[in-house]
Amino acid sequence: MHRNSKGIDTAHINQNCSGCQICLAECDVDAIGFDDGVAFIDSEKCTGCAKCVPVCPSDAILFDRPIKPTEEEKHIVETSTYQGIAVLLEIHNDTVEQVSWELIGKARELATKIGTQVFAFILGDHKAQDAFKYGCDKVSIVNDETLTAYSASTYGKALAKVCETVKPEILLVGSTYRGCEISAIAATILKTGLTADCTALDITEDRLLVMTRPTFGGNIMATILCKDLKPQMSTVRPGVMKMPLKDNSRTGTPEYLKVNIEVDNNIEVLEKIILSSNADKDISLFDILIVIGKGASNPKNLHLIEELALLLKAGIACSRPLVECGMFPHEKQVGQTGRTVTPKLYIGIGVSGSVQHIAGMINSEKIIAINSDANAPIVKSADYSIIGDYTKIVPELIEKIKSIKEAVI
Repeated sequence: MHRNSKGIDTAHINQNCSGCQICLAECDVDAIGFDDGVAFIDSEKCTGCAKCVPVCPSDAILFDRPIKPTEEEKHIVETSTYQGIAVLLEIHNDTVEQVSWELIGKARELATKIGTQVFAFILGDHKAQDAFKYGCDKVSIVNDETLTAYSASTYGKALAKVCETVKPEILLVGSTYRGCEISAIAATILKTGLTADCTALDITEDRLLVMTRPTFGGNIMATILCKDLKPQMSTVRPGVMKMPLKDNSRTGTPEYLKVNIEVDNNIEVLEKIILSSNADKDISLFDILIVIGKGASNPKNLHLIEELALLLKAGIACSRPLVECGMFPHEKQVGQTGRTVTPKLYIGIGVSGSVQHIAGMINSEKIIAINSDANAPIVKSADYSIIGDYTKIVPELIEKIKSIKEAVI
């Protein structure tokens, strides 16, 4: 046992030292020195922290007392007991987002490969039977009064508490605006990794989730693993996973969890407003999407675009400048820093088409650009372009669509 005059157990060097000096950077008290290229430890300076021991590539630093694991190492050991694949069911106005069912189907596929169960997590007072019918083995519900009104902070804390209780090895969340902010808060609390906006998932034999997502404007596909931490977390784009079949013969009894959720006292709910289904609908779920750019941002003319959207049963979204000026909330923004959308028909009105915006909509089936600038970048990406004043073009489109509908009727 090596111990200094203060009674502190200290590290010492054996004959394996190669003189690489890697250990120097780990010592906070300058207890390590070198003599003729070989390390030595000043035992009177050494505090016995043992930080130098694991970094030595030659196993030349010895420490006789067992080394206490760091907080991160403790977390890795604790997570070895995590089992199962969980999906957060995102519910708006008592309706489950379709992406949640898509993820249940994918979770079922991954769980079959490694022989584990599929869990559903529900935050708030909602029904659970459909979760069993779509393929879940277990449903955990947190029905707490703090979850009556949506708050990202409260919901994120609740999700973290459920994960700490159920201990899933994998957690999948829809890449909706709510899903993204809830999962980020939960991952921070759980001290685990989170791969955002994935377009493909797979799993290895040793139970590592293989998460694939586009990066650098969609030009490169990155494959990411979270090897040591649990749960392995991913948000997944709506519409990229196959919708599972509903099996009405599957039933089950959900479990209700009581967890202690800290209330965010900085938020006060004055009034809860239920928006129309389309106004509250995730823009990535529309088959037809009309996107307003800076060139069509005059509030006096928004009624034209709203009328066109109503005729086409389309959603309305925007480019980044309209969020920055406060006309639209962030969840309506299309682009690399907003939402990625893949509608059957994208109609951009007054959208210039920055690289970041194009990255968020380039995979749309058909792209129509209405723009006064024939050299706007979006024109090059469009299948069809109409060059001119949108205040004249949109009314003509409305009248044409109306006449076609009347002829069909």
